[in-house]
Amino acid sequence: MADSDTVALVLQARHRQCVEELFDDYADDFDEHLSSLGYEVPKILLSVLPTGRFRRCIDLGCGTGLTGLSIRNCCDVLEGVDLSSRMVEKALDREIYDAVHCADLVAHLRKQAADSCDLLVATDVVMYLCCIEPLFQQAKRVLSVGGILAFSTESATDKEAPDGVVERASERFAHSRSFIVKLAEGFEKVDVKEVNIRRDGEAGQVIGDIIVLQRVPDECLSGSGNPVYTST
Repeated sequence: MADSDTVALVLQARHRQCVEELFDDYADDFDEHLSSLGYEVPKILLSVLPTGRFRRCIDLGCGTGLTGLSIRNCCDVLEGVDLSSRMVEKALDREIYDAVHCADLVAHLRKQAADSCDLLVATDVVMYLCCIEPLFQQAKRVLSVGGILAFSTESATDKEAPDGVVERASERFAHSRSFIVKLAEGFEKVDVKEVNIRRDGEAGQVIGDIIVLQRVPDECLSGSGNPVYTST
């Protein structure tokens, strides 16, 4: 493995540890804090999901279960996974999940059978991942054709994030739509909705996207290998 790859892996491991410790400390007051920030992403996400029932859903980075509360009634089987053991305890207390796992979400997806889910959701999660390519790769593998990947991002312009991602002063990562487009091979757009993610002190409203993608058959990809998903 190249030295640069080793450094990247070490940095990712340290980042995961910091996120785990942050949310372990955050768990007891998490719901109240988000409410005070005007956080309504789970409700908005439910409003943009395709109507109907989903056979199996995994709530990635489920936290205390706020998104699970929103989507429980449209899922036959609802599972959660979170890196923080304290968050997992809170999610279990809600008694809305069929199972909740304490694990890194990408590592958990790698353990799932191919084509075994028809809904994956990740609210307020992507902005805590320093590398999101593996998430898209595993989501494509785990979702059945026609399955839905729905997630929220914090927005960045191409100018402020020429490589597609920029780390904010909040230590969260913001992504440009064009970067998401490049990662979305194997998906087509169902909906992209710009929303106020939350308030952030003197910085005001944090703008982001709720993005809903649908898994398409591999033969539907263009011959050049470009993603079906476009920003228009």
